Amino acid sequence: MKPRINIVTVGVDDLARAFGFYRVLFGLPDEQISAGEDHVAFFLEGDLSLVLLERANLAETAGQGEAVRGTAQVVLSHNAENPAEVDAILDEAVRAGGAIHTPGTASEWGYAGYFEDTEGNLWEVLSGPDAG
Repeated sequence: MKPRINIVTVGVDDLARAFGFYRVLFGLPDEQISAGEDHVAFFLEGDLSLVLLERANLAETAGQGEAVRGTAQVVLSHNAENPAEVDAILDEAVRAGGAIHTPGTASEWGYAGYFEDTEGNLWEVLSGPDAG
């Protein structure tokens, strides 16, 4: 794995309030912001994005069920080249002492899996829908 963080996803209780805060804080033009029904993405410098996602959706996406105290507040994401690389990185995380939280799975967003580090922090490894 070439270590890099491409996306930081933050769970929020009030998407509109959080969007307003970060919009003012970052001062980004509209073309660097993408909003959906349950999320807002800010495209920052380099290949880094900050995504605000409703906390309940973050917990569900991360396979944690109900959003209760102790569920993910932040997920770090690493973009892989293709589904095979996603699986290889998940395997490497296990060899390093981590644990698979959610095996690689195809969805409308591409192919992604989650692993936990030795401290229970959640990482998403993904390749987009257009990746090989």
